[in-house]
Amino acid sequence: MRRTLSLPSCHAARTSEPNDPKGLQLQTVVSKLIEAHCLLAEVTNLTGAPLSSMSASVSPQYLLEGAAYALEQCGLLLRDANLLYRSGSYASAVALAAFAQEELGRWKMLLDLRRKVIDGDSVTIKEIKTRCGDHVRKQEAGMMSTTMRADMDSGLGKLLQARANSKPGSKEWKAADEQIQKLDRQKAKRAPDDRHKQRMSALYVDAVAPDRWNRPTNEISVAAAFDYLQDAANDYSLQRDRYTNPEVYKPDDPELYTALEKWTDRPTLPNPDQLAP
Repeated sequence: MRRTLSLPSCHAARTSEPNDPKGLQLQTVVSKLIEAHCLLAEVTNLTGAPLSSMSASVSPQYLLEGAAYALEQCGLLLRDANLLYRSGSYASAVALAAFAQEELGRWKMLLDLRRKVIDGDSVTIKEIKTRCGDHVRKQEAGMMSTTMRADMDSGLGKLLQARANSKPGSKEWKAADEQIQKLDRQKAKRAPDDRHKQRMSALYVDAVAPDRWNRPTNEISVAAAFDYLQDAANDYSLQRDRYTNPEVYKPDDPELYTALEKWTDRPTLPNPDQLAP
């Protein structure tokens, strides 16, 4: 089953064909930015805040601001991943979208730390860096949903058809639904590590076997890139809507959404846009 999802718009940026020199230049620049992002992520505890401030406690507003900036960065990275996809650079698009998912995870993790402070505990810069320094942990936090895709003739495809064609609540429906839910839980458990590995395979040339190299340009197909970007965009769009319309979601968390409402000059997040396969 495939859901139609959306990606942030490219705004004023111009898309290009793979053979367009300007498009190739864009791909090169963004690829270099991806590499720089990786390097910075690896040394995150050695950069940024001065050592003297690592033990300083932070306020709920500070954490709210950091969470918002992370969600903003998620949208910007997805916007640029969209550009790369449209220019035919599918591996780099996936790599950038994976970093966007990590920023979505950072948004969630910082909100959790904020709740901790609201409840009376203290949080330091060092704790923030420690919590947000692991790629797989951020992928796990950023995984807001899972999508089941399958060929009609596959085992999963037949289960999905059986549930769709059965009366809700019937014995047949319950049997199919139970198996689907089990597969969904298994996928959700694997997904953070799988996403991290996919990011690595989309970014780096690496030795795999005596007769095989991981070559990013061959590892990521058009379909795989499309699905990956769609899933990332779906999760971003859900969180963007909550951030943009706090009055609608206030019953879910009155304190958080009231704080967002009061922060009148908070960042405006990139708008989603439809990505064509």
